[in-house]
Amino acid sequence: KIEGMKKEKIKTQNIVGVLEGSDPKLKDEYIIYSAHYDHVGIGRAVEGDSIYNGSRDNAVGSVTVLSAAENLAKYPTKRSAVFIFFTGEEKGLLGSSYYADNPAIPLEKMTYCFNSDNAGYNDTTKAMIIGLERTLARPLIEKACTAFGLNAIQDNMPEQGLFDRSDNVNFAKKGVPAIFLFNGIHADYHLPSDTPDKIEYNALAKRTQLAFTLAWELANRAEKIKVDRDGK
Repeated sequence: KIEGMKKEKIKTQNIVGVLEGSDPKLKDEYIIYSAHYDHVGIGRAVEGDSIYNGSRDNAVGSVTVLSAAENLAKYPTKRSAVFIFFTGEEKGLLGSSYYADNPAIPLEKMTYCFNSDNAGYNDTTKAMIIGLERTLARPLIEKACTAFGLNAIQDNMPEQGLFDRSDNVNFAKKGVPAIFLFNGIHADYHLPSDTPDKIEYNALAKRTQLAFTLAWELANRAEKIKVDRDGK
């Protein structure tokens, strides 16, 4: 019933990289490290500024994945790694939806999906893990957070439906255990004011190190993380 809508087709793409694991057997299992690399772009102007920079949402997440790729290339893990930068997350999780339906490697070989999206730094002593209460890897995650002086907390804004609002959900729907590193909706969320000068870089470094540590632990553990079928 809506009138005046303008539809335009554009071409975009996901970016995918694969790094083979070091163990002859476990290298046939994969850990996904993902983030969406684009944002709103140019949108409704706020105080004359129409460029939505997306520094925390989601340049921070993209840096996390790049850092994991850089370090895992130097120190390969037993399981193989798939690094995915998704397009169209802000337009309805389009890139991850497409990839989950058309995976470069069969999803049954995916052991875990570790997604990073919009670290807001509302509290630099905490690491919010969306999906923490759903995953059997919770003790491992909490241990890693403690090692960096961070308190791992689960989603404290359940009314926002955050688990279903990032790319991880399209893997969870397919039976791949999936979480994402978050830290609350900040004052510059989805505004042009999400600029690099708002980033607390010491906190960013700590969270990037945490993400790599989690990646290392998940990719080297002997047993495969199972899906918590009782998770809500």
